[in-house]
Amino acid sequence: MARYSKDYKAASRAMIVHQAAERFRRDGIAAVGVRQLMAAAGLTHGGFYSHFPTREELVAEAVEQAALSTLKYLEEAVANASKGDALKAIVLTYLNTRHLEHVDRGCAAAALAPEIARADVSARMRFMAQNDAIIGLIADSLPAGGDNEQRQKIATGVFAVLMGTLQLARITDSDSAAQQILMAGQQSALIVANSLGHLATDLG
Repeated sequence: MARYSKDYKAASRAMIVHQAAERFRRDGIAAVGVRQLMAAAGLTHGGFYSHFPTREELVAEAVEQAALSTLKYLEEAVANASKGDALKAIVLTYLNTRHLEHVDRGCAAAALAPEIARADVSARMRFMAQNDAIIGLIADSLPAGGDNEQRQKIATGVFAVLMGTLQLARITDSDSAAQQILMAGQQSALIVANSLGHLATDLG
């Protein structure tokens, strides 16, 4: 019985975090209350504090999981890409209609950056660890050239283009305009990435 109870509690906690990761991205961190999350997870409101000491702890874990899910999604795209096409796979996986439409399952940075910037230190650190891993994946997928520091700088620029493009495309109420923004972002991200050899000296 004790074993069942331990597993049940772990499963309940995982469900709360899953619901929070989706709802925070969809509705915003400040807009989602504990009562809503617990109801969505099929649990009672009063049971929340048996899983998390504070709401801030849930926020930290949920945004970390959200960012990790994006990393895994992009890693899968790279693993399935043809030789030499890893960067293109990242760009097209990030900037596509599916990602545009599914805010709740998309990149947490694009959905929540302003709120995460105002979150506590734990949430920001846990989130940035996953974001740094995404930037590292991009850096590893860049064309040959530059040292590690230069590649990290370029990769950060590429990620900024991807994130900003997605945010801009979500603002427009026109499907055709959103698609044009996505295409422009795809091209811009690849231009930044392919400028590595030219910029390596300047970035030193």
